[in-house]
Amino acid sequence: MAFPSTPLALKVELFVDGAWTDITADALVRSGITITRGLRDEGTRTDPSKCSLSIRNINGKYSPRNPNSPYYGLIGRNTPIRVSVGTDIRFVGEVSSWPSRWDITGQDVWVPIEAAGILRRLGQGSTALKSTLYRGMTYPEATSPPVAYWPCEDAPGATSLASGIGGPPMKIVGSPKIGAYTNFIASEPIPLMNNAEFTGDVPTYTVTGQTQVRFLLAVPQSGATDGQTICRIRTTGTAQLWHLNYKSGGALQLQAFADNGGVLDSGAVTFNINGKLLRVSIELGQSGANVNWNMLTLEVGQPSGLQFNGTLNGQTVGQATKIVISPQGGLSDVAVGHVSVQNSISSLFDLAGQMAAWNAEKAGRRIERLCAEEGIPFVSTDNLDNTIAMGPQRSTTLLELLTDAAETDMGILYEPRTVLGLAYRTRESLYNQPVDVALNYAAKQLSPPLEPVDDDQATRNDITVSRYNGSSARVTQEAGPLSAADPPAGVGRYDESVTINNQYDAHLLDHASWRLHVGTVDEARYPTVTMNLTSPALSSNAPLTASIVALDIGDRITISNQPAWLPPGLISLLAWGYSETLEPFGWEITANCAPESPWQVAVYDTDRYGTDYSTLTSSITSSATSFSVTTNTGPKWTIAAGDFPLDIMIGGERMTVAGVSGTGTTQTFTVTRSINGVVKSHSAGESVCLFKPAIRAL
Repeated sequence: MAFPSTPLALKVELFVDGAWTDITADALVRSGITITRGLRDEGTRTDPSKCSLSIRNINGKYSPRNPNSPYYGLIGRNTPIRVSVGTDIRFVGEVSSWPSRWDITGQDVWVPIEAAGILRRLGQGSTALKSTLYRGMTYPEATSPPVAYWPCEDAPGATSLASGIGGPPMKIVGSPKIGAYTNFIASEPIPLMNNAEFTGDVPTYTVTGQTQVRFLLAVPQSGATDGQTICRIRTTGTAQLWHLNYKSGGALQLQAFADNGGVLDSGAVTFNINGKLLRVSIELGQSGANVNWNMLTLEVGQPSGLQFNGTLNGQTVGQATKIVISPQGGLSDVAVGHVSVQNSISSLFDLAGQMAAWNAEKAGRRIERLCAEEGIPFVSTDNLDNTIAMGPQRSTTLLELLTDAAETDMGILYEPRTVLGLAYRTRESLYNQPVDVALNYAAKQLSPPLEPVDDDQATRNDITVSRYNGSSARVTQEAGPLSAADPPAGVGRYDESVTINNQYDAHLLDHASWRLHVGTVDEARYPTVTMNLTSPALSSNAPLTASIVALDIGDRITISNQPAWLPPGLISLLAWGYSETLEPFGWEITANCAPESPWQVAVYDTDRYGTDYSTLTSSITSSATSFSVTTNTGPKWTIAAGDFPLDIMIGGERMTVAGVSGTGTTQTFTVTRSINGVVKSHSAGESVCLFKPAIRAL
C-alpha cells in the first residue's frame, strides 16, 4: 500500500438484521478512528479492546429509538461493529450506547461511539458460574439432557430442593443438614441426610425404553444402617418400584417389586462404598418383554468404576414418575446430591471431567472449553496442551475463571482483531521468539518519542505465590542491583503476592522463581514504540509495513542502530498491546512494550549456564586481549575447545572468548574486545558473566 497519495481504504460496518452492513459513507473518518487492544504493560489482565469513532446522524438514522430510522429495532445496545482497512479487519466489537450530539444550528448531528470487545460485557457480570457437575448436567454437549434434575446445592435455610432445569422441587420430610457436605469438588455443598427423606416428582417425558437415575453418594467410613433404602424409583411399568439398598460393609443391593410381590433381588454386591466419594447409576433398559438392569459406581478421580448387572424377565419399566431418597428416613451422616433422571443410558464416564472439577486440565484447554460452553468464539494458534496443569475449577465468575487460567500459565488472554471473542497466547509461545517487526532507528523507521525509562514499575524482588486451598512459596532476590537489599546495595524490597490455581503445591517454587526472574530484569524499559505508516521510511518499504500491520499481542519488536546516547546492542521488546489511529491519509500504530530478554530461555544442548561470582583478577586496559578471571564460588569456566567461542560481559562491554586455560581458582581468558562497540578499561573486581546466561524456563 502507498501513503499518503492514496486514501486509506477504511471500511466501517454494523451487524444489522443478520448481516454486515457497510456504513462507511456515514462514518466521520476525517476525525480519525482510534483502536486500542491488549495490555497497557506487563501482566495478564487485559483491558477490553476499544474503538472510538463518530457517525453522521443528520436524519436520526443512528438513533435506536427513532421510528423513522431504517435501522429502527435493528440497532441498540451491543450492536456488533467492524472496522477494516481493505480486507484487513482491525477491530470487531460491540456498541454499548448511541449518544446523539449536535451543534447549536442543528446542521451538524453526529453519534460519538466507543465500541468495546467482549471483555467489557463479561466484566459487567458478577454472578458465579454454577458448579462443574451442575454445568455438565445442563450442557447438552456433555451428556444426554435430564428429564428431571435436582442439584441439591441449596442454601442451609432451604425448605425444598430446587430443580436445576425448571421442574418441580424435591420435597423434604425431616431436618436434613442442607449445604453441610463439602467434599465433592465438582459441587457446591450438598445435604447430609440426617434421617430425612427427599421426594421428587418426575415430569411426563417421552418414554424411550431407557431409564437412568444417577446421584452423588458419600457414605461415611463407619457405614450406614443395614438394609436402608438409599434410592427408590417408582415407574409406570409392571415392575413399579426399584430399590437401591445399603448393605452392611458397604455393599449395594438392587430390588424390583411388582403388584404380586418381589420379582428381583440382586443380593448384597460387594461395592465397598464406605468412605468413598461416588457417583452412582441405576440403569434400566427395556429389551422386548424383559428389563436389562445395571447398577454402577464411579469414584471421583478414578479411571474405572464397578458394576453389576442382569436381566429381569417378563417385566416392564415404563416411565419413572417419582424418585425418593432415603424413604422414611434412616440415612444419617450420608450425603446425597445431584439426583437426575434421564431417558437414555450413557456412559458413567460422560461427566468424568466435571466430576473431577476439571482438575489437571491444561490452562489453555480450560480457556478454550469455557469459551465453548459459553458460546464465545475462541482463537489460538499455539499448542494449548503446552500450558500449566490447573487445579479444580473454582466457583466464581466466567471472567475470573478465564483470568485464573491465564494468570496461572502466565500467558496473555486478549481479544482477537477479526472476531468478537477471545484469544489466548501461551507463555511458551513467548519464549525465544523470532523477530516479527525489525525497525532501524537510523533509517527513520520510528516516530518520536523513543524514550527509555529506568524506573521501578515492573520491579518485583520478593515474590510469594500461593495456591487456592493450598500452600505457598516465597523467593527473594538477595543480591545484585535489583535485589531487596537497601540502596545502594540493591533497590529495597518490592514485594508481590499472587494466588494461582495450579495443580500441585510442589510447583509453587518454580512459579515464584519465574516471576522473580521477570521482575528483576536489569535493563531500561521502552514503554512505547510508535510507527507512522505514512512516513517515507515506511511507506516505501512494503515488507516492513506489512509486518507492522500484522503485529499482534505478544509479538517481538527489535530496534537497531539506535543513537549513541542509548546503550549499545539490539533493543528487543515484546508488544503487550497497542493503539492505532486511522485517518483517510494516515495510519499510526503505537505498541505498548516491555523488555523481551526475560523470555529468552535456555535451549537444551545449545545454551550454557553461567559461572557465578567471577571477577577480574586485576585491572585491564581498553585493548588487552588476555587477562585473568577469579572464581571464588561455584564451578570454574570451561576449558573444552568445543565450547568456544562464547561471549561474556564486563562492565557493559561485550567480548568474545576464544579460549580459557587453567583449572584453578584463577583462569586465563583470550578474547576479542568491543563486540558491542564499547571501548573502555576495567578495574579489578568487576563482575565477569556470560553475555547470554541460560535461563531455565518455567
